[in-house]
Amino acid sequence: MPESSKIEILIAEVEEKLAHFKREYKDLTWREKVLLLVNVTGGVRKLGKSANPAAAKLGSRERLRIYLQEHVNLIISAKELQVVSGISEYARRIRELRVQDGFKILTGISNDPEFGITLKPTQYLLLNKEPDNTAARRWHIANRIRKQTKGGSKGRILRYLLENVDQVVTTEELAYVAKATEFGRRVRELRTEEGYPIATQFTGSPDLRMSEYVLENKDRIAKPHDRHIPFEIQKIVYERDIATCRLCKWHRKKWTRRDPRILELHHIQEHARGGANIARNLIVICSKCHDEVHAGRKRLPRNILG
Repeated sequence: MPESSKIEILIAEVEEKLAHFKREYKDLTWREKVLLLVNVTGGVRKLGKSANPAAAKLGSRERLRIYLQEHVNLIISAKELQVVSGISEYARRIRELRVQDGFKILTGISNDPEFGITLKPTQYLLLNKEPDNTAARRWHIANRIRKQTKGGSKGRILRYLLENVDQVVTTEELAYVAKATEFGRRVRELRTEEGYPIATQFTGSPDLRMSEYVLENKDRIAKPHDRHIPFEIQKIVYERDIATCRLCKWHRKKWTRRDPRILELHHIQEHARGGANIARNLIVICSKCHDEVHAGRKRLPRNILG
């Protein structure tokens, strides 16, 4: 029988069940109503699985994979995925695609204001059509570190990054390791307060996509200190300076693998000497110039803000 004929039959079955439900509704008990709706739901699920004839004979996980790959970088609702998969446990299949197959699928638990990610718990977003072949190994590491209770969320994130130096990790992975919704803040503390060279698209690494982080090496680029610069202030300074180094004019379009510097914030009046964490006391400079300034080999021009 042609696939189109099967779909027509399924549609007719659903319509007949809905009509029967409408006719009998007033005279049925609550359970009888529920059982009738169970029949209708079953028919709709079958219809959902047949929506794409090419994928109708595949398993639920494969149908989800194909559907997400056809809609890369588009927010997909849980209701869509339930229809496509034809099962109620579609979320488990999504986790399998992420953990076992390496697909970068974001959900609401990985929201991060640095990237403007504001997904709801019932929304999903596939970042890349092709899977990350090293993701399964990273998820194994993430699971091991997550089970370690010492050190808090920031400590677990740092251990995870140190075991994946120079590897792209996602907000989804970090949120899982941290066991905390504010994982993004902890990553920024590691970068701005602890001095770890954690690169993002936001800090001048254009080869990275939204939701991606890279710890470039294990060595700190600055000594740990207590400068806690609120994210709102960071954003103001980056926008004011057009994400460009105030000293050498380096910006993200000049980024290369041979010169993988990142953009950072620097206090005009040293924080150790009372310099405040306000926009008028902060400038954007690249990590190379930052090293030169802290080593005393380069000085800030007077009235650098004009």
